[in-house]
Amino acid sequence: MADGVGAWPQDAFDWLGAINQASAVINTRQGLLDAALAPRVAQGIAQVLAQGAEPGGARPDLVITFEPLLIAAAGQEVTLLHAGRSSQDMLATVQTAMLRTALLALSQQLTATLQALARLADQHQATVVPNYTNGVAAQPNAYGHNLLGHFAGLARDAERLRQAYARLNLCPMGTTVLNGTGWPLDRTRMADYLGFAAPVDNAYDAAQIATVDRPVEVAALITSVALHVGSLVEDVMVQYAQPQPWILLEEGGENTYVSSAMPQKRNPGLLNRTRQDASSAIAQAMAPVLRAHNI
Repeated sequence: MADGVGAWPQDAFDWLGAINQASAVINTRQGLLDAALAPRVAQGIAQVLAQGAEPGGARPDLVITFEPLLIAAAGQEVTLLHAGRSSQDMLATVQTAMLRTALLALSQQLTATLQALARLADQHQATVVPNYTNGVAAQPNAYGHNLLGHFAGLARDAERLRQAYARLNLCPMGTTVLNGTGWPLDRTRMADYLGFAAPVDNAYDAAQIATVDRPVEVAALITSVALHVGSLVEDVMVQYAQPQPWILLEEGGENTYVSSAMPQKRNPGLLNRTRQDASSAIAQAMAPVLRAHNI
């Protein structure tokens, strides 16, 4: 992170610390924070973050529980750091930043999966397998062609992810609450310090609208990925039920497990777990939709 803001944050506590650090630097430059007070403020923020890094240390994830720690560390004057900001724009920034980090992690996994599918498709250009419709073997097909079909679906998910990331990568800081502020904040510098591409344009949107639809958009993306994963698993699962499967999981590890009553039987544990995880992801993705609808 630029200009001494610190290591890349991980959770809400870390992000609140980064926002306070950035506010201290930027507000001092803007004349909103007395330069003589800035060292004490910076030291107080560093102390709170250091204590939070200790085993069992307090790591509040709300502005109203974080700020008392700052006051205890640096005195009442540290509240001058709060000029031109609100818990709403701060927590909207925290939520957005954490969603952004999660999207980057998903992007890495999705890229690795696409690369693996492309390698397998290249290796199996001439491998013949049955394709299924309605759960019944229908036509022979090159396995590489089949895999590239799944590749296409996940590639669309990757494209959706890139588009969602661009919409997500906007910083709410400086929008305060509802109508913005008259304080001369440097919102562009704040966005840059926190690693965002630009500030959010509309103050009302920043904490009232975008905080609702962004989690829903990410949930929709996760749902799409999970559905494509389920389709891939189903394609393998349907033929794995045959007495002589066309595709066999490598035995050992957690790929397969032996039936307790029928030792000759090998159950496709990896497929079962992957399908279960995909279903769990879809179920959990419904939560942001219901919260957005009800709150």
